[in-house]
Amino acid sequence: MYRLRWRPLKNYFCDKAIANIIMVKNDDLIETFINSLKYAFSNMSSLLFGGIVFFLAMFLVGLPFFLGYITRCMREVINGNGVLPEWDNIMGMFRDGLRMFSLFLAYALAYIVIVSLPALPIFIFQQLNMPYMVLLSTAVLVLTMAVVASVFCVVFFASWMLYATGGSIRAALRPSRIRELISMNPAGYFIALLASIAIMALGSASALLVLTIPWAAFIAFVAISFIYSKYYQTTMKMVGEGGE
Repeated sequence: MYRLRWRPLKNYFCDKAIANIIMVKNDDLIETFINSLKYAFSNMSSLLFGGIVFFLAMFLVGLPFFLGYITRCMREVINGNGVLPEWDNIMGMFRDGLRMFSLFLAYALAYIVIVSLPALPIFIFQQLNMPYMVLLSTAVLVLTMAVVASVFCVVFFASWMLYATGGSIRAALRPSRIRELISMNPAGYFIALLASIAIMALGSASALLVLTIPWAAFIAFVAISFIYSKYYQTTMKMVGEGGE
């Protein structure tokens, strides 16, 4: 398994990351997008069953199994398996799913705490009967909610990769490790982000047929897990080659 070597980055790695940004081509994004969809359709029996599990996850019944399976997909792709895994080792998936759910709750709690800070002045100015300040405070709150949500969406998958490779929620929530994982290959992370947005857009369009929603969502999640797994894999190879 590829594991991140946590140490201060040398100038060599920083220069190499900057060079990668300059050398980014559209073909990289298109190839990432296509390969993620190929992965999502690589095992039709797992895909069909996955849609059923996602449907149950919508009612929280199958959520731990769904999250555990997506984590397993990420872990296996990083280790070189390019085919959707079977739905076995149920208890292992259940444990991973519960831990990923706790990771999601940690992000949700942090989001609530951060956005509650600009929300407090709204209530204060309402009591003081200061409508203009209420309006200004509301604008600040909306902006804060949008910015924080965007940042959390970007970094959440870094946390997911850290958990998938290390198995530690504490490490997955450590800001220094999240920052270092992204900064090792910012160009690659940007490509992964764009490819994920494209996958979500395609999934949203596919979900216009109500009956296909569980399978469209499942395909989107496993494709995104593939995208970030490949980012991790490529980044570890890049760092390994740079250290030689």
